[in-house]
Amino acid sequence: MATGRREAIRLYRDVMRTLRVFTHPNEQGIPWNVVLKDSVRKDYDSHKYETNPETLVQLLMVGRDCLMKIQEGVVTGKVSKDPDTPSSSSSNNNPFTKL
Repeated sequence: MATGRREAIRLYRDVMRTLRVFTHPNEQGIPWNVVLKDSVRKDYDSHKYETNPETLVQLLMVGRDCLMKIQEGVVTGKVSKDPDTPSSSSSNNNPFTKL
């Protein structure tokens, strides 16, 4: 159980570090990193008291997979961290439109 907790904390920190690059605002003027960090925090809070080891492993695997896809997308240009790059459409400021 302690290992799962450590892995969850490690994943959370990795996600928060990755989200730092999304500084451009969404349609409401809120920076994407703030919106995404709030979403991640809510997901972690909703599973805070999960005790089923299988569910915990599944949540960690899905989280790690999503993080890897986002990091790969930033590196390859499929996920835009800058609204002026060609990978983001002019009508939608969502950095994840091309994933």
